[in-house]
Amino acid sequence: MSQSLCTQEIHWVDTEKSLNELCQRWQASNILAVDTEFMRSQTYYPIAGLIQVNDGNANYLIDPVAIADCSAFAALLINPTIIKVLHSCSEDLEVFQRLLNVVPVNLFDTQIAAALCGYGFSVGYGNLVKAILNKDLPKTETRSDWLQRPLSASQIEYAAIDVEDLFQLAKILVLKLKNVDRLFWLTEECEHILQTYLENQDENKCHVRFKQAWKLNPQKLGVLIKLAVWRERQAKQRDIPRNRVVKEHSLLDIAMTAPNHVGQLRRFDGIAERMIRTDGEHLIQLVQEAMAVDPADYPKAMDKPLTNSENKWVKAMRARIVALAEELDVAPEILLKKRDYEAITRAFIHKEPLDTAEIASHLKSTVGGWRYAIVAEPLADVIGSIQSLDD
Repeated sequence: MSQSLCTQEIHWVDTEKSLNELCQRWQASNILAVDTEFMRSQTYYPIAGLIQVNDGNANYLIDPVAIADCSAFAALLINPTIIKVLHSCSEDLEVFQRLLNVVPVNLFDTQIAAALCGYGFSVGYGNLVKAILNKDLPKTETRSDWLQRPLSASQIEYAAIDVEDLFQLAKILVLKLKNVDRLFWLTEECEHILQTYLENQDENKCHVRFKQAWKLNPQKLGVLIKLAVWRERQAKQRDIPRNRVVKEHSLLDIAMTAPNHVGQLRRFDGIAERMIRTDGEHLIQLVQEAMAVDPADYPKAMDKPLTNSENKWVKAMRARIVALAEELDVAPEILLKKRDYEAITRAFIHKEPLDTAEIASHLKSTVGGWRYAIVAEPLADVIGSIQSLDD
């Protein structure tokens, strides 16, 4: 990798003393670009290999493998007066929570900012750097071993240029957002990212990632919830990927048929004999406990996929939102996501007559925030026109 890619100095930080001194200085910063490199292929939790910081003047590569106490950096992340710039931050949040037991506040996610500036939705970092800074980033170290020591010169360059460019991206995107008075849109979006991340840590909601869970009735869904929570806890306890404990389709099959004897587990694909010996009795116990729950306490069944008729509503609303997004020069997905269209459709498709105040109230709770002022009126018009045609 060419040295010319980095225009600022690179500092390797591998002692607690040097990290503490830097963090004390950075506490007076307004903005820091932050990135992480980690390994995760065989574990449930990400293993931090490197933390990169750019303060606008230099690149700092912090070695969490060598530094036992990174609490000074944790304090930095939760300082609400410092903007932390990251790109597509969800995995970084996991790294920080695992390593430091905190998640950063006052985020500036450049992927979200890009969507609000018309660069597309979920744009990759390399593509964004190319679009804004007109630079081609190398991809040679994307899948390298970040736990090895020493890191190669190529790895060090790769890690440093990431945050050097990230800082520059943020400066440009901030100006673009200010020019169109959308900086507060980004603030709301990043706060929502943090809120969603924290909500997703609830083990009792881990069943929602099962794609076919909507096929289960409330009683059988209760079985799946117990099994999914058990798998999540096993994965954490053993620090292995969820599917290494047991695959999703196996738990769905068990929930669907609700076996009442350990020997019946042998019928299910993906349930090994060893697992039956070690966990079979407990799995059957979980199934029986869920099946014995009072019907009044069953979980609510999950929403089924929309019908063809219902999807006509989605298509009509999406067409209006896409047109609106083009007018605003933003990615349409930043205005409304698939789940938003579906929630609105389910709320109104079977209601007659439509009440304008009810539409407004529902849209405010479904969409909310800065979006409401932009999409509420167009959506209400579409909803009214669709139902008129249906009638």
